[in-house]
Parts: sequence; C-alpha cells; structure tokens
Amino acid sequence: MPWALRFAIGSFLLFGIGATIIAWACMSTGWETLGRFVGGLLTAGAGLIASALFSIVSAVIHRRWRTFSLAMLAISVLLFLLLLVFAKFA
Repeated sequence: MPWALRFAIGSFLLFGIGATIIAWACMSTGWETLGRFVGGLLTAGAGLIASALFSIVSAVIHRRWRTFSLAMLAISVLLFLLLLVFAKFA
C-alpha cells in the first residue's frame, strides 16, 4: 500500500478522535461543552481535509490504487459536508 494511502487512513483515525470529542461534548453540561465541541469539530475537520488531500495525491501518483483513492476522497468529502451541516444545526 502506498505511503499516501497510509496517511489518508491515519487521517480517518484523526476524524474518529474528533467525532469522539464531539460525542463527549454532547453528553456534557456547562461552559466546557462549547470548548470540547469546537475542539472536536476542528480535529474532525482537519482529519477529513488531510484524508482528502492524501487521497488526491495517491490517486495522481499511483495508478493501481486510483479507484480506492477516489473512493476515500468521496467518503472524506461526504463526511466533511455532513460535519458542516451538523455544525450549522447543532
């Protein structure tokens, strides 16, 4: 597996950490909830953006992994749009 795809999958792990922080913030009360929620959104967003960029790099460089890279890119963009919608209505 190419190095760019490994970094893209690792960035999905960063998204998972951010989603966990958001879930923790939704179960909390008080002013620290806002800080946790914002921190989770920033972490999850950074993970998805990094995953999308590494997927693009992998799709351009490695022809054999192009389909998988583009699928990861599509998932990253979809999850990022859902994260923006969630942030808008939360």
